[in-house]
Amino acid sequence: MPLYYFQLRTTDAAAHPAQCRTFPDLATALAEAQHSARSMIRNRMRRIQDPLKGSLDIEDEMRQPRARILLADVAYQIS
Repeated sequence: MPLYYFQLRTTDAAAHPAQCRTFPDLATALAEAQHSARSMIRNRMRRIQDPLKGSLDIEDEMRQPRARILLADVAYQIS
């Protein structure tokens, strides 16, 4: 199964290490990334009313971008 990296990119200067996992295909990786993004937004909103700004990028084994989830869109879907 191919490796996919989830790379959180935010507007602040904080470094966010990429998470690496194996998935059977990009669609499965994208579904898991969407779930992860929703969890991050919910957890953040419980502590701070200001949602995360940025994206959760899905990269392939060569660290090439394959998909991007905008965190503002996820926050809007949850609200």
